[in-house]
Amino acid sequence: MNYTQMAFRTEKVRWASLPKNESAKCSADTLLRAASGARGVPRRKVVLAYAGACGANLAEADRLWKAARYRQTQDAEPLKEKPKHIARVRDFADLHLALVDLYRKDGARSCQEVEELSGGRLSHSTVWRVLNEQTGRPTRDFVTHFARACGVRDVALSDWEQAWDRAEHRRTGGRKRNSRRPVIATSGSMIYLDRARDAGGQDMWKLSQTMAVPENELLERLEEIALGDCVLSSKELEAARSIQTSQRSARSLLALHAGWHRD
Repeated sequence: MNYTQMAFRTEKVRWASLPKNESAKCSADTLLRAASGARGVPRRKVVLAYAGACGANLAEADRLWKAARYRQTQDAEPLKEKPKHIARVRDFADLHLALVDLYRKDGARSCQEVEELSGGRLSHSTVWRVLNEQTGRPTRDFVTHFARACGVRDVALSDWEQAWDRAEHRRTGGRKRNSRRPVIATSGSMIYLDRARDAGGQDMWKLSQTMAVPENELLERLEEIALGDCVLSSKELEAARSIQTSQRSARSLLALHAGWHRD
């Protein structure tokens, strides 16, 4: 066939991850450039369209595309350390390397594609931040949905969840995580930091207030605060202080030390 004939055949090519009413149509020029290798590894859609037009096995073409993309990304930006097998991951540094390696082995798709493959459970911005270490630790839900978006299935998926559990256990030293932490105690009320999730599934803290707190509970909470199990960013500290200041008629206590920071 010439490339014009192949381009005509690409209109008939279909595969599972292709949107329902979208064809794999590619122009003759696109197919020619893909075969030339002049621009590195072609896009996945072009490779599968090319293979489908020639009657080749799409699953094998997809496997070869991922292998080529993995080699390309490794050559362009080698990882600092060799990633451990997921069963040997022990901490969040190991887990980050494993996530990046998994992402590259799946073809290093765009973060927008990963968002789509996750069914919208992950935002592309969160994916980018996690991969580039521009955010804190990934949540367990993030690891689950990310691994699934990268093609991990069934029993192998639980290996990634268990890896997160081991990393979290090591980080906390086996301590049970507290989902609610007192920040400011006032006369008859307590202001808390409640653990929540943002749209991308990442940990966040939200200020809330509980009124009419019994005096004995206030004293107990203040003792907990004094032990130092409290984390605040500068913005959260500022917000907490503004709430405290607004309660002018109440006697308040700000139980935070200058050295405390987000764990």
